[in-house]
Amino acid sequence: MIDQDHPDGRSGSETSPPSSSLSDSGRRSHGALLPGLLVIAVLLGGVVALDPDNSFRTIRRLAGFDNDRLGVAPTVSQGVGTYAFMRTQRGSDVPVAFTPCRPIEVVVNPDGAPANYDELVDTGLARTGAATGLKFVRVGLTDDRGTPRGGLARRRPVLIAWATPEEFPELAGAVAGIGGSTAVGTPGRLRYVTGQVILDRDLFASFGPRDAEYAQAIVDHELGHVVGLDHVDDPGELMYEYTERTTYGPGDREGLAKLGSVDC
Repeated sequence: MIDQDHPDGRSGSETSPPSSSLSDSGRRSHGALLPGLLVIAVLLGGVVALDPDNSFRTIRRLAGFDNDRLGVAPTVSQGVGTYAFMRTQRGSDVPVAFTPCRPIEVVVNPDGAPANYDELVDTGLARTGAATGLKFVRVGLTDDRGTPRGGLARRRPVLIAWATPEEFPELAGAVAGIGGSTAVGTPGRLRYVTGQVILDRDLFASFGPRDAEYAQAIVDHELGHVVGLDHVDDPGELMYEYTERTTYGPGDREGLAKLGSVDC
């Protein structure tokens, strides 16, 4: 199982604060206040356009609305296992992650999926959500077949789909799935905004009832990549490239908890 990360892009929008007037005797006049408000609006709009997620978070914090975390990352043992992050913020060991203050939407393409794909997806999202404190929400089905490397970086639902090596050459050989996410923002303030899991259609079609735990482990492994975990050289972890584990290991859980503990 290998991962596939995607290059970054940028997106943004503009905002401006509401205007107000002070015209009573002894207070600043409407005319004196308006130019200052316009300058502030322009500056805020420029900052938000450069880094929308972090800018809105700062504005909300200044307004006193900073307690927006949707879940709580679990408390886990430290230093027991091995973990690695796909990316860290520039100049620090803080991982690049999804914001824990908004749900991660997920869509599924059922074309070529096994009959039990709903169970595989729901179980994987529940396990990864519990290990991170992140909230996943399935928002329906799609005919999207996935984004190739170099695709446009913008906020959209995470895709889970099944495909063949002819469609995704990265699935060739012994690779059971690929997973990764796209980050946007400024250096040091990156956020994942979307991702995808592409699973080997023919391999999953060959699985029988006795392979259920292994099939689930593949889905969980790729979702680990989506939220930000990288491979490790430790066969005791699910994020080991050739692991025979069927559940997240102690290092996996420590890394997942850290990914869910980043600031909003």
